[in-house]
Amino acid sequence: MADAPPHKAEAKREKAAAAERRALEAPLMRARLAAAIRERAGLLKPVRLRGRDRAGRWSRALLRWADTRGRLADPSLPATVVARRSRWLAWLLRVITGTRTAPAVPLMALGEARARHHVERLQPVAGFVTSSVSDTWVVRLSVLLRLMGRHEASLDLLVRRWQTGLSSPDAVASLARALEEAGEAKAATALGPEATPPLPGLPDAPPGRVPRSRRTHAVVMLSMFDSEIFRASLDSLVRSDVAAEILVVEDGHNSDETCRETCARFGVSYRKCPDWRGSAAAMNLGLSALAPDTEVVVFTHSDVLWPRAWFDEYDRAWDEALARGRVGLVNLGYLQYKRRLDPGLTDLFARGRYDDIVWLLRQMRDVPELLVEVQDCQVRAGEHPFGLSRDPWNDWLPDLRQMTGRFSVAASFPYRTWQELGGFCEDLPYGFDVELQWGALVRRQWMLFLDNPPLVHLVSSDTRALSPADRATFVAKVHQTYEAFESRYGTAIEHFLNLYFSETTIVHRDAIVAAANADAFERVDPVFDDFAARLRDRRLENCELTWCRSRAACKYTGEAPAPVFRWHSRPDA
Repeated sequence: MADAPPHKAEAKREKAAAAERRALEAPLMRARLAAAIRERAGLLKPVRLRGRDRAGRWSRALLRWADTRGRLADPSLPATVVARRSRWLAWLLRVITGTRTAPAVPLMALGEARARHHVERLQPVAGFVTSSVSDTWVVRLSVLLRLMGRHEASLDLLVRRWQTGLSSPDAVASLARALEEAGEAKAATALGPEATPPLPGLPDAPPGRVPRSRRTHAVVMLSMFDSEIFRASLDSLVRSDVAAEILVVEDGHNSDETCRETCARFGVSYRKCPDWRGSAAAMNLGLSALAPDTEVVVFTHSDVLWPRAWFDEYDRAWDEALARGRVGLVNLGYLQYKRRLDPGLTDLFARGRYDDIVWLLRQMRDVPELLVEVQDCQVRAGEHPFGLSRDPWNDWLPDLRQMTGRFSVAASFPYRTWQELGGFCEDLPYGFDVELQWGALVRRQWMLFLDNPPLVHLVSSDTRALSPADRATFVAKVHQTYEAFESRYGTAIEHFLNLYFSETTIVHRDAIVAAANADAFERVDPVFDDFAARLRDRRLENCELTWCRSRAACKYTGEAPAPVFRWHSRPDA
């Protein structure tokens, strides 16, 4: 049988495409309505309307009434009236849809602040739907709108872009994920193969790297799972300008070598811990496997996204630091957020979209309700190459807490420090970072942050994936670390960390940074003596850190002996 004429084949394809679009109209309408309900009702979790036609009809009618006769968008109404009507609308939507998910804020909290912004929140968003060839800005804005609680506008942006026929795989994939979230998995699949673009990673051949460093470096990455986050992290590191040996050490919380194949495909070294003893033992295993001529080691988490260019500045800084002999720890600056924040951000991480995530996190820093969701752990503007960062876990001005950065998600130190220590103490399962900090101060060396393009950290993606039993084991090992450090060094971890990072460096911050960047460390040498005096003399009666978690059970009431500030190497070293 002869092939159909070209014009008939084209017409047939257009007819099939039109039929597919018509089939998607109902799922898209349900998804848009579900997004509108979620936004107006202030819900944390998505709403699903598939198979619930009555709830959909009633919700649509209620929203239409609210936008017309309900006068919620009338700027002439008093804010208190709009707030009261908004609360009733949210309550009715939850009743109609039978939503049992928790609201983002209590109903009574939907007061005048929300009412003031209600008119603006109802306005449409232009969002580069037809004015941009690239989908980059459409995807970025759709994620940002979701983060701001504007779920309806976010989905509408993706739908309108898809309807133009201009969408590339990125926007189609984002639309597909939004449909799946709304319970429209069949419609998401109907968008075609572009809806599930392949994740990066597992190259056919190991990427080649040309060594071009001033010093001999190594990167040790600790991992627990061969997840898409781990692969994206390793992929971004390998494809960056790094000129160093890369070694992945998989923890021994299970017997399987889950990361070996991935490491082989990426062309990086791999070691597996025989049992689960914590990060100190894992670091010892990794460091003992490095080449003897290694000079500087970077420790990094396995949920960090690396910029393309970071290594050259880092290498230059360590070349100078090793020559001076006055720097014991160099931390790389980073931005971090939690996985629960939004699935769109996690998906961008898994796809290695560093530029998109950095843009989004920086925009979130300018949105009041999102400000606390992003921790900016970088040096201040103008501090180059060295500075001091803030600590994301213990720096919170509303509670009067202040702390300079202690240990980055990518921290580097001289290899000989570990050698002279005789290895990290494995009785401190998760305390090798504090050992490095203690040792640096004993040696009168500085712990600084580098002015680098920020790394992106997805917080605790490994430990959050642990089973309840494994998580209990992890928490027990953390408690063991606190107890063993106090027994070994004669002072509680929090006492030591607070006195240095929340007192000493806060007081002398500007002088430390100025001296580091002027190669004039002798000007701030008295800071070490000041810290030693604080460690010796600080007691509960003269402590001003009222936010300290240990204050209610503080041991330093006058009777406890003063800590002995000394280096503590292994007896068998």
